[in-house]
Amino acid sequence: MENTVDISTQLAGVTMRTPFGVSPHNLDKPWFPGKKAAELFAKYVEAGAGYIYIPALVPGEPTEAEKNLDFPTLFSSQNYVGRWMKINLDSQHREVIAHIYTAKNLFNYVSWAKELMDTLRPTLPKDVPVIAQVLVHDMDPGKWADQVKRVVDAVEPDIIELNTGCPVGAMGHLDAKNLPPEAKWGMMMGAAPEVFLPVLEACVKATSLPVGFKLTPEVGYPRMLYLTEEARNAGARFVVTTHKYFVVPPPDIWNGGRGKYPGVSGEANILSDIGGPMLRFSMYKATALISKNIPGIDTFAGGGITTPEHIVEAIMLGAKACQTLTGIVLNGIEFIRKSNEWLKGYMKECGYRSIEDFRGLGLKYLKSSTEVEFYYYRAKIDEEKCTQCGKCAASYCPAISMRDGAPFVDEKYCSSCAMCTVICPFDAISIIPRA
Repeated sequence: MENTVDISTQLAGVTMRTPFGVSPHNLDKPWFPGKKAAELFAKYVEAGAGYIYIPALVPGEPTEAEKNLDFPTLFSSQNYVGRWMKINLDSQHREVIAHIYTAKNLFNYVSWAKELMDTLRPTLPKDVPVIAQVLVHDMDPGKWADQVKRVVDAVEPDIIELNTGCPVGAMGHLDAKNLPPEAKWGMMMGAAPEVFLPVLEACVKATSLPVGFKLTPEVGYPRMLYLTEEARNAGARFVVTTHKYFVVPPPDIWNGGRGKYPGVSGEANILSDIGGPMLRFSMYKATALISKNIPGIDTFAGGGITTPEHIVEAIMLGAKACQTLTGIVLNGIEFIRKSNEWLKGYMKECGYRSIEDFRGLGLKYLKSSTEVEFYYYRAKIDEEKCTQCGKCAASYCPAISMRDGAPFVDEKYCSSCAMCTVICPFDAISIIPRA
């Protein structure tokens, strides 16, 4: 019994068997209607997901083409389509640092969600709650509240999340001056507190379930703190701490500036959003600063999680639960099971019995640069690790030069900035106290 650990957590007062699961993702493949989607969600549950996320539930009913998964018709009408594109660091480093995505109308319907849950619920463990994500392409609080009621009645979720961060609508409009309400407010309304807060308040009043919202990166810092504090005051129980950024993809410089998306007309460079591993630092920022500064609202960390260590890092910065899509895309659905197993082993090794034992531990070390002392250290080269490649001396540091084919540090000019530790590809340089 001494080695027993409990990896369950609570988000907005709702128990989850593990703090880790899959981010809401629009199923731009033949997964909906709901019975087909249930096959995918069942795989998430079987792999150990801590919750189920039903994405982007909008008012209305599916068209006949959507009901029948008639993709030829959907593509001919240019409806319900999306596309991904891989982004690498450079031609020498082929690891994925991000994915770019563009879409038109990737939304789901309450009738589909009901079919999904009718299929899935009989075998769904009681400690795997259902999060339903509500989205209305309008700035009218009453319409959002009505949709929340509709979702609650039909789907019977445990938690409601308002999708106030998705940039899909903005992808359809190049001229920002002419953005219609559904692009300007219906999804990225989190960047406009004067529109978002009345919507949130109406949705909180519309249900007894805990309500949270998705924070858009477009709101920026420190405005995110103001927005989250006001959302907490309006009754929000949790905040998802990042979402995809709205971006312009890089042009193909070897092809006259054309776009890189496969299979689109005119070789267009299309307005997009960006996700992937690079989002992790946006997630850390929002998770830590909200957890440290805004008590009374839970942080639900999402964005760029690709290893189990990232989950612990987010929890140590205050997160109650974590979500990933990047981790599934790059590692497969088994990433959930492997992460849960790693988390249990980590907790045993560190002597943690529960998630709360280490949640927020990193916040006490979170300081501004003006609050800490920078020691006057010096760079030291490990001769056993050094390959004498000369890369450290080829930058603009005045302290490192090549002597007799090996790098030499002139301590008189070394300010211990540690740039050399970043430059060295072999981790052969460190900064140490001066004698």
